[in-house]
Amino acid sequence: MISLENFSCGYGEETILREVSFVARRGEITAVTAPSGHGKTTLLKAVNRLHEVDANGFWQRGEIEVTIGGEMIDPYGKHIDLHWLRRKIAYVFQSPMVLPMSIEANVAFGLKLAHERDRKHIAQRVRAALEEVGLWEEVQHRLDQAASTLSLGQKQRLAIARALVLDPEIFLLDEPTSSLDAEATARVESLMKRLASDRTVLLVSHDQAQIERVADRVIVLGKDKAP
Repeated sequence: MISLENFSCGYGEETILREVSFVARRGEITAVTAPSGHGKTTLLKAVNRLHEVDANGFWQRGEIEVTIGGEMIDPYGKHIDLHWLRRKIAYVFQSPMVLPMSIEANVAFGLKLAHERDRKHIAQRVRAALEEVGLWEEVQHRLDQAASTLSLGQKQRLAIARALVLDPEIFLLDEPTSSLDAEATARVESLMKRLASDRTVLLVSHDQAQIERVADRVIVLGKDKAP
């Protein structure tokens, strides 16, 4: 779960988000929508603490909490381990981000950063993540090829698999289909629904048709309503 209560943030004298309040629940897709420049991406980055207080003049007020391991925590708490936090709260960017390495190495990257050394276990986790995003059948015979050889839609699913391999409890999706064609968009939307079956999913989207297709709850500039 993600809970914001009168949450505001900004840079210096500029306020980006003003007194935003809503709850995004586990088992649902909560969509955030608003015109460009109204702080949607800033909101996602605040949940994942990608904006650090006092860095570049960033500030935040109000309450923001996330549920991890059954416990409500403040991402901006003084003793939070940021590496742990970002393993538990995955962020998928608008443009598919693949690393300059093989398909398999892309998915395994997070595990190796987490000091996993058992090759068999890594291979099992990589396969499970690729299966969950529907990529295994498409890439199983070319795992050693560069991830750059994948299509745009495949790259986005690969980015999601790279996050999935660490078993996050929360997914933050920032316009994840904006650069995809209709077929790839449908695949990612289906994946969103599977992700939300046992996780909290917070989606930023300008696509009102997409929001109607996938969202259980819609946030418009702090207004919470069921679609």
